[in-house]
Parts: sequence; structure tokens; C-alpha cells
Amino acid sequence: MRPYYQDSAVTIYHGDALETLDAMSDRLDAVVTDPPYCSGGYMEAQKNTKAQGLLGATVAADGFRWFTGDNMGTSGLMFLLRSVLFRCAEMMNKNRSALVFTDWRMVPNLAPALESAGMRYRNMIVWDKGNAGLGVGFKPRWEAVLEFANGSTEYQRRDGQNLIRVNRVHASAKQHNAEKPVELLAELLGHVTAPGWVVLDPFAGSGTTLVAAKQNGRRGIGIERDEHNCETAARRCAAELDLYAANAKAETSEGSE
Repeated sequence: MRPYYQDSAVTIYHGDALETLDAMSDRLDAVVTDPPYCSGGYMEAQKNTKAQGLLGATVAADGFRWFTGDNMGTSGLMFLLRSVLFRCAEMMNKNRSALVFTDWRMVPNLAPALESAGMRYRNMIVWDKGNAGLGVGFKPRWEAVLEFANGSTEYQRRDGQNLIRVNRVHASAKQHNAEKPVELLAELLGHVTAPGWVVLDPFAGSGTTLVAAKQNGRRGIGIERDEHNCETAARRCAAELDLYAANAKAETSEGSE
């Protein structure tokens, strides 16, 4: 199994999450992932409209291609994520964490489904995005991160809270229509991983988890089904490598003056 992209800190695989996991032999220290929500701002009955899902790679009105898999129904998503987490649990070292993003619609379904993969449902973290999204009435301002553990989590910090306030990525800076801020992923990783630990994102998207891992001295492994997203993730990770080299060169030059 050849990586789509690889450097000293990051490996990206282009392929189906379950098939790729079956071919991997890595030991994991954390799973941090933002899979398709299969709900978004749409009703279940609208999954067959041009708004999302079935058109897959088609460019939507906001300029983004809708991501692969988001046209699944609730049962399909539950089956997929449970299967992925079950495989990940077998690969994880003891006393480690899995963090899975979702929205309020899916929490009641996903929490017990993922718990049945053999990990303990420990907490639900709320990401406060700083301002409300589109809609009417009580417009959504937050998303959830479900926390699971395969033992007693070895937290690396003592200041953790289950409410994290980080502003969403501005539309003008997004490289994926569901992109999360690097600062948010760095905050999560800082609590459940230590430098040098291996972090897996089986739904890597545009690579935000991998970028956060790389910036903070972790090793990141990403799996992504959409090649366009693989390309974006690889480009972002390579840019981080170039930035690191440039900073190291600048520090060397300053030290020799």
C-alpha cells in the first residue's frame, strides 16, 4: 500500500477508510476525525436533491464540491463509523482517546453506536464557533465532538473543559466546505496526545488534523477517499514542511550573526 503523500511527520493514503485500515499495521495513540455528518442543514428526505450527496463531485453553489459519503442515511453512517472505530480500537495503544466530530442531530444515534465498537463513551465536547450559521429561529452556533476511551485516558493537560471557543474558518480562507480551524484541532490534540504520538484521521478531508499534528510534534496518518481532498491535504502538509525549513534557516542565520 503506497502512500499518496509522505514526509517525516505525515502519511496520507488515498482510499476507502475500512479497506485502508485493514491493510495497515501501525499502532495508534489517538483517533481524531471529522467524518461526514449526513445531516448538515438538510432534512433526511432532501438527501436526493441537488443540494448535496448524490451529485458527489459536482461543484455546489458556494464553490465547493460536496464531500463523498455525505449522502448516506443515518443507519449507513452509524454502520460505517462503528466499523471504522472498531478497527481503530484494535490498533490503539491502551488508555488512549478517539474524538469524533458530529452535529446535534447525530449525537443520539452515533454515541451508542460508537460505544458498541468497544470503547467507553466518556464525554461530549462542544465547539463554540464564535457566531451562528445560516438558518432561522435558533441558528446553530456549535458542533459536538464525541470522546471515547479504551481505558483511563492519559490526559496531557489539566486545564481541559468540554466547551472550546474557537472561531470558525472564514469562508474566504476555506479549502473544504466543512473545514475546521487548525487551532481547534491543536487544542484537542494537546489534551489527548503527547509529542511523538501517532494520530489517525480516517476521514482526513483537507488535512486539518494532520496539519495540527505536524505543527505540534505529533505524527499524523490520514485516510481520504476523495483524491481532490488528498491533493489539498498533501499541499498543506508540504507547505508546513517548507515553513519549518524556512524558520530553521532563519534561526540559524540569526545565530551566526
